[in-house]
Amino acid sequence: MRMRNKILHVYPKADFICSSAKRIYVADFSERTKAVRKVEVHEQVPSCPLRPDQKMDCFVLDNRNSLPIDFHIFAEQQLTDDEGKEIEHCECCFFPAGADKGPFWMAFLEIKDCKAKNIVQYKDKTKEQIISTVRLFRKRGILPTGRVYGLISFPRRKKVAFDQTIFEDVTEYKRLYKTEHIHFFANNEIITDEASVLYHPKQG
Repeated sequence: MRMRNKILHVYPKADFICSSAKRIYVADFSERTKAVRKVEVHEQVPSCPLRPDQKMDCFVLDNRNSLPIDFHIFAEQQLTDDEGKEIEHCECCFFPAGADKGPFWMAFLEIKDCKAKNIVQYKDKTKEQIISTVRLFRKRGILPTGRVYGLISFPRRKKVAFDQTIFEDVTEYKRLYKTEHIHFFANNEIITDEASVLYHPKQG
């Protein structure tokens, strides 16, 4: 069963956005529009709602091989526990569209549209939001075997990668993978390659 159908089986009202653009932009407009607009997926860099002459700070998926990618932005009150209480969760997930054979990956993305100086106060919460979302997907039988990525983006921080700001050291990566089976990256840009896996750009 394709991933989109697995999600729809559990969440029948789920919406999807599919794109094969070479660069895909995901922006969280909640803070800058007082929740009038929320998380959106674009194929061109959107304008900042407060300064239309400026570009919005975004998470970027460098989809250089034009793979069709399905994005599912989580709706309010969609992800709940057994008692119907909404869990802490990340913004969205995305994965190769129609992937039901061969290598498979699924990424869970949390975006914090805050000033760079405030990253430290959110670093633990971002990891917790991704972990709780992945746990729920596994509990609901949605996630198959395959790579699971946890992507943390602070788009106002102009450096593309900042893993050392979010994670204490390499042992934390290993611990999280051992306990949660999630490959974590703290980046504002991620690349898909021909094998349909994710990696982040090298820093100069």
